[in-house]
Amino acid sequence: MNIQIKQESPIPLAMIRHTGPYDQLAPKFEQLYEWVEAQSVPAQRCIGIYWDNPEHVPAHQLRSAACVELPMYFVPTGIMGTSIELSTLAGGEYAVIRFIGPYDQLGRVWADFIRHIEQRLKRTISENPAFEVYVNDASTTPPDQLITDLYMPLA
Repeated sequence: MNIQIKQESPIPLAMIRHTGPYDQLAPKFEQLYEWVEAQSVPAQRCIGIYWDNPEHVPAHQLRSAACVELPMYFVPTGIMGTSIELSTLAGGEYAVIRFIGPYDQLGRVWADFIRHIEQRLKRTISENPAFEVYVNDASTTPPDQLITDLYMPLA
């Protein structure tokens, strides 16, 4: 497993929260990108935030969010009356791995990634949420060519 340890700066975000199975987050991304396009938001990276470990939390209680990274100091408009929230993803030390393949395999990759961090690297995972950066566009990329960078916060 090719894990890198990276120091990340805080990431300003626009996001829509979701509670429920992680594989049901996609409609929130669609809603978020409708807002991005309507407001001409200069979105940078597309990010999914995951607060809970599905091995320990029931699927209907899992917390996640569909996000776009905003340029530093950018103040978006058109948020009133929407489910869009502005937030910041914590900076700090992260274990990072790149996965190429379909999103439906990410659960297995996360489980292996977590085991590797805890058992082989002997590192502790922090209370900050994990997140994924979606490098290419799932609407135009074949599933076996999707690139996802997984970020696990370290204590």
